[in-house]
Amino acid sequence: MLLGNGGAFQVENEEHRTVWVSGIAAPGARLAVITDDGDVELLSGEGITLLNSRTGPVQAAPMPEAAAAADISRERYLVREGKQRRLVTRNRDGSLRVSHDGVTTTLVAPLARWLEQDGTQLTWRMLPDGDRKAWTLCLVNADGDLIWREGMRNLPTVLPPAQPHPYGGPELGRGARLRHQSLTSLSGAYTLVHQDDGDLVLYHNATHRAVWATNTWWAGDGWAELTEEGDLVVRNLCGAPVWRSGTAGSGAERLVVDNDGGFALLDASDAVVWRIDTGGHRSAPEATPARGSALYRGQRLQRQSLTSPDGSTVLAHRDDRRLVLFGEDGRWLWDAYIHHAERSYVVLDEDGVLRVRAEDGTVALDLGGPADELVVVEGQAQLRTSDGRVVWRNGEQTAAPETGAPPAADFTSWMDALMDDTAYCVTVIHHIDPDEALRRLGAQPERVTTGTWGDLLELAEREEAYDFEDIVVAAFALGPHTLLVEDNRCEGIDCPELSAGTFAVSCYMNINADSAFVVYRDGETVADHSRDSGSREPTTPEVCQALTAMGAPDVIKAAFLHDLELLCRTAGVQPTVADVTGPARIAVVTDR
Repeated sequence: MLLGNGGAFQVENEEHRTVWVSGIAAPGARLAVITDDGDVELLSGEGITLLNSRTGPVQAAPMPEAAAAADISRERYLVREGKQRRLVTRNRDGSLRVSHDGVTTTLVAPLARWLEQDGTQLTWRMLPDGDRKAWTLCLVNADGDLIWREGMRNLPTVLPPAQPHPYGGPELGRGARLRHQSLTSLSGAYTLVHQDDGDLVLYHNATHRAVWATNTWWAGDGWAELTEEGDLVVRNLCGAPVWRSGTAGSGAERLVVDNDGGFALLDASDAVVWRIDTGGHRSAPEATPARGSALYRGQRLQRQSLTSPDGSTVLAHRDDRRLVLFGEDGRWLWDAYIHHAERSYVVLDEDGVLRVRAEDGTVALDLGGPADELVVVEGQAQLRTSDGRVVWRNGEQTAAPETGAPPAADFTSWMDALMDDTAYCVTVIHHIDPDEALRRLGAQPERVTTGTWGDLLELAEREEAYDFEDIVVAAFALGPHTLLVEDNRCEGIDCPELSAGTFAVSCYMNINADSAFVVYRDGETVADHSRDSGSREPTTPEVCQALTAMGAPDVIKAAFLHDLELLCRTAGVQPTVADVTGPARIAVVTDR
């Protein structure tokens, strides 16, 4: 049995001759459906109902040019006549069918319900569509403002400015927003992510499970924000709200993702004004999640994001097996598709290779490296070595990494002269400036000044700083890194917080041959090769590469006899005496 050209059901024999024709027909019918009531309905190719088997022919009424979405029904449809006839009809499940020039798309039922807002109309406007303009179905409010349009999912749009926030951290403040970005609890157990389908989702990372969502996946691209009024709102790219917490005027100052499976809006006194609680548990992932703009060795991305310092560029690991680099307008600048790893994560392994691994840890894809960090900057995702050399950019290998060089002879002589006095402690910290390095060491900003090493020694004499409590220290800029030199103390070898969010290495030597050599990463000590108590097994790739370049099999001996060379090779720097005899940021640190 088939639906014939005359709009009637007919039965044909094996010779394709018609042997029976139904008593009901609707010329122009192209589709037959059986309703929940058991009726048969015949529809045109554009989805217009032409006939109901029980009630007879249906005279569907056209509504030209514009109408409220709620007025579109099985008996009424929206139409725009022209060279290409455009229609919007209602499907039986409540969704809307959009047809023109033989092309049909469906606006799913949740979106169709959202379009049925009071005081709005569906209509067509000439709007940009790629490099041209085209008639585009839109929803406009009573003032004629555009609040939705077709093609919202892939519409390049630069958003208005928003307040910056600690990207990838657990908090979002008033006036800040998420677009393709994530917030992760302090323990790393839960991540709240704004997905590029418009959904805001809370994931339990250990089980790869979504535990809460706004279910606004139908909205397309947009953003989520905590408004100045204290309302958590998910918006589409036209800025129209598609979901909100309803907390405007509550005094909410910040959103915080906690370790217990929920997130809350807190006021200025940290009182909870609104909360989502999923009844979760504290199990954390096996690796530290990356935050901010950089991912370091041993860290991972799992439905999480990195954001460039200026907020313009986002690298997001998504739930659909993709790693995507988004530009400021939301365009994809680069992506990698991991087709054979349904539950995956991105990790910079200890050998420096950026990989995608499946849930069981097996390697699904090698992306690039080796390198020491993955950094997102404006328009780019870069793999860098410890000396700042870019070896991979947006999926393309650019150069082979090199091992750091030994320090210049004049720098070594200068450091030896320091030891003739009492002692020295040298620390290299990656990707922070001298003022931040001194702040982490405990210096008060008002006590930091600019001067030479000689100026620092004079300052120490004036302040009688050469006792056990005070730290006499200079911070020298080495490209993007900072070199800390202490004249009388060894604070750097017991200060892992210097490396918060980055990498650092420190060595100490005094005239009594007491020595120490430590490596830090992300606020923790990851290697200690001190002479008396350190490990004889090099475990960090930076130290292993440095020892290989030096031809030194014994890390303890190298750290004692060639401490400065091992430090410089491990940190990937090559300071000269010119680097440490010019102006620096200097301070005497007290009361640490």
